[in-house]
Amino acid sequence: MLTLKGGSRPPWVGLGASVWVQIASGNTFTFPLYSHSLKSVLGFNQRQVTLLGVANDIGENVGLLPGIACNTFPPWLILSVGAFASFLGYGTLWLAVSQTVTNLPYLLLWFALVIASNSSAWLTTSVLVTNMRNFPVSRGKVAGILKGYGGLSAAVFTQIYSLLLHNNSSTFLMLLTIGIPVVCFSMMFLVRPCTPALDEDSTSSSHFIFIQCASVVLGVYLLATTIFDSLGQGKDDKIEPLLGSSSTGALGSSNDDDSSEVAMLLALVTVLNNLAQIGIAQGEGDTTTLLSIFSFCNFVGRLGGGVVSEHFVRTKLLPRTFWLTCTQTVMLLVYLLFAYAVNGSLYPAVAFLGVCYGVQVSIMIPTVSELFGLKNFGVLGNVMSLGNPLGATIFSALLAGSIYDKEAAKQHGLSLHGLDLLASEVSCIGPDCFKLTFFILSSVCAAGIILSIILTLRIRPVYQMLYAGGSFRIPQTSSST
Repeated sequence: MLTLKGGSRPPWVGLGASVWVQIASGNTFTFPLYSHSLKSVLGFNQRQVTLLGVANDIGENVGLLPGIACNTFPPWLILSVGAFASFLGYGTLWLAVSQTVTNLPYLLLWFALVIASNSSAWLTTSVLVTNMRNFPVSRGKVAGILKGYGGLSAAVFTQIYSLLLHNNSSTFLMLLTIGIPVVCFSMMFLVRPCTPALDEDSTSSSHFIFIQCASVVLGVYLLATTIFDSLGQGKDDKIEPLLGSSSTGALGSSNDDDSSEVAMLLALVTVLNNLAQIGIAQGEGDTTTLLSIFSFCNFVGRLGGGVVSEHFVRTKLLPRTFWLTCTQTVMLLVYLLFAYAVNGSLYPAVAFLGVCYGVQVSIMIPTVSELFGLKNFGVLGNVMSLGNPLGATIFSALLAGSIYDKEAAKQHGLSLHGLDLLASEVSCIGPDCFKLTFFILSSVCAAGIILSIILTLRIRPVYQMLYAGGSFRIPQTSSST
């Protein structure tokens, strides 16, 4: 039995410490920063690098073990496991890239990346479960804040990589090897279970507003810095996109309870994996700005989705899944814009897609906790994330990758076998590269809209019961709901 710490300050101290852990947990987003070194230093081909991206995706999203462990062991022990996994995994990659140890087997590096990225699952599960239980009446806000900072972590690591480490992949891997454990060990005893508050007073509201404003300031700063740095460098960015013209899969983002949520998350993975190639196909050679816009809007969606859904569920008894319907409708239109490559639509479409993705991530977390309780929330939350590697395989590898290769071969008058030999030199240009892919994804969105409407109608009585008094009603056994 875990001992709950009393008092009003520990939950807020723990939430602040969890923000740092969440930023550290975004290490899985950094794979594109050092993937080119894996290819050049170790002599890997694009397919081998792509398979390493799949390993990164698998490690990040397979979190059933930490989900089970969080019901038995204290948060500090869960964080310790994550710190050890990060040290072991990234340390092995650093040994290979720095050539401290030569001729490491490819399979060993593949498993090392799985272990390294799995540290993210341990870190995220620990802080998310602990804080959802510490703030049971503010689940939407807590989920939005933590997931928002998780979304910003990619930009934080990118700034460290480019400004402080001067694009040195070997030094960056050393930073991940040592830095993530340092953050975990520094914060582990601050992230702890506390006696939950029975309501949200004005002091709590002001604390949440301060944290949200601080995250917005950080997000705007990171976006502006990244864009200005990109403009200063011009077209000199040499980091190679994970999906070449013959890639069969790639790294997912960042990210299920019902079929509509599964479908939408899987569809989103396809765009994230192929965002660089989509930009090239529509004539945008420098995709750094695209990625920056998507990351910032994803953060806005994560933070805003939690706040907005929390407001309407309290004032209008509106189930959070209603916002899934809204985001899926917007995504359907975005996919059609991508399919037809409407002039001037690329940047707005990417921005809207980022917001939609963020909203869905921040909404599903409190929704699952409200429908199924907090007792097994760690397991259920990680079950949802299994959609990412599955989506990377189905929608990106089997759908987008094959269609892209076929169109690229047609444009260059090559057979698919000939295209495979020239994968790194051949790109597909024009809307036909992904048109069929986006038509299929639009159809998936349409089905998701219908399913999410049905789900919203079915669970509305549950929300009327939980929020009948204008705030979340904590049952007598708060640990189970």
